[in-house]
Amino acid sequence: MSDSKNILITLPDGSKRDYEKGVTGSFIAADISKSLSKKAVAVIVDGKQKDLCDSIYKDSSISIITIDSNEGVEIMRHTLTAQVLARAVKNIYPETKLAIGPTIDNGFYYDFLFEKPISTDDFFSIEKEMLNIISTGLCINKTLMSKKESIKLFKERNEKYKIEIIQESEQEENFQIYQQGNTDFIDLCRGPHLPNLKFIGEFKLTKLAGAYWKGDSKNQMLQRIYGTAWLNKKDLKQYLTMVEEAEKRDHRKLG
Repeated sequence: MSDSKNILITLPDGSKRDYEKGVTGSFIAADISKSLSKKAVAVIVDGKQKDLCDSIYKDSSISIITIDSNEGVEIMRHTLTAQVLARAVKNIYPETKLAIGPTIDNGFYYDFLFEKPISTDDFFSIEKEMLNIISTGLCINKTLMSKKESIKLFKERNEKYKIEIIQESEQEENFQIYQQGNTDFIDLCRGPHLPNLKFIGEFKLTKLAGAYWKGDSKNQMLQRIYGTAWLNKKDLKQYLTMVEEAEKRDHRKLG
């Protein structure tokens, strides 16, 4: 049994370790091995994905998510859309409103309300800015805020869609706010995210589409930027080639 100040952490192999309450996934990964710590991007606590910086206060079963796992790649894609694509767009088009940015099979998308609609011709400049952001290698910091605090934060930034998401949420506390280093860019997100931008792999913005806010045609039409991301150039190239060949086959069938 753990004493009042300590908890038992059960690892995937069934072994147990004793830690002080409030231990983080980052600390546990480093305690297990230096090599694991270098690849760790998130942690699963009792079946739920959490950020490495999240504190653990009770006896739990945990496993460390590494960047080279399927879960790690998905988290990389999520961080890429929510932290890198969103920030790049805001840097280039400051008046843009942020909506949502989830992952999908083999990639991600983010919905934006642009002051003036963009086209795929603008992807080059957006990708260039994304690479600039990634090159900083900034840490991604997480803050938990109350509903009132979160609404105030996004009202200051005039982000109406984020405000609506928060207002319609049933929760009153622990809204997850992510920030890159000490930059002014923040986003509301369910997480988890990479601990820093150094884990971002190779990516490509692929297409642009229209999307109604909340999928309701009564709401405003937004622009949805799609992309794909992989751990390395080889995997990215292989995927893009596969998509291109599939499109050619479909074109021949239609022809």
